[in-house]
Amino acid sequence: MLRVIQIKAARLLNSAFVCIGVFVLLSAPVFAQDEVDAAGEQQLLLLVNQERAQQGLASLTLDARLTQAARKHTQRMIDADSLVHQLPGEAPLLLRLADENIRTDHDAENIVLNSTAALAHEAVMHSPLHRANVLNPAFNAVGIAVIREDELVYVTEDFAHVLPDYTESEADAAAQQAITDFVRSRNLRIPQRRTRAQLTHLACDMAASDKINAGKARDIPGVTAAIAWTTADLHQLPAGLREVLSQPINSGYSLGVCFAPAKSNPAGIYWLVFVTY
Repeated sequence: MLRVIQIKAARLLNSAFVCIGVFVLLSAPVFAQDEVDAAGEQQLLLLVNQERAQQGLASLTLDARLTQAARKHTQRMIDADSLVHQLPGEAPLLLRLADENIRTDHDAENIVLNSTAALAHEAVMHSPLHRANVLNPAFNAVGIAVIREDELVYVTEDFAHVLPDYTESEADAAAQQAITDFVRSRNLRIPQRRTRAQLTHLACDMAASDKINAGKARDIPGVTAAIAWTTADLHQLPAGLREVLSQPINSGYSLGVCFAPAKSNPAGIYWLVFVTY
């Protein structure tokens, strides 16, 4: 008996994600520790990374949070006697990962039902879409669940490009460093940063209204230019900002950074405001 299903839920930087619908609150699934095939999970991790190594790709890190998400979904499939990516009342993959405090801008999921973990992997690699998930160079982490039910094993592989889990101050420093690195790459003088807490509030206001808006920042006395944007990766600067930074900024700049969820990004994303004087 063999069943294999694949889903790919990729979210590129700055792309909008809107979740429409009403979900019934589900209690967390309960699984006995002896039902989890930890050896099978490790075997699949080894097999996945062997496949990637053969293609010259970096190994995936086994992320405990992704594994927890995968195990919860696997147990729900067993309880429902169904092999699907989203059960009635269950959140989509994006929000399931966010519930485990995972920040990611790209994810995908493979689910398999087979007699052993090894045979499940063999089936995955013979399915083009499943294989593409295993060999996707964008991913850097995986969570693997193998839970035995009678003579079969349910397998879930949750892949993700996991982003750094910054504190508020670390996020601010990372955004500032990205600006500094870009200016330095243009052989320009590093502009002075001016402290302006108001910009952080404006960034959080954008998240609350779920709308990118540089207008209020542009209205601040002394401001000559203002740019607002969202990103999952603070090291990536938008084209408009790169254009501004390609010219000397003699009077300095200010920056506001806020990580917050919104309707378009329910798992959370960075909202930023940059101004020059």
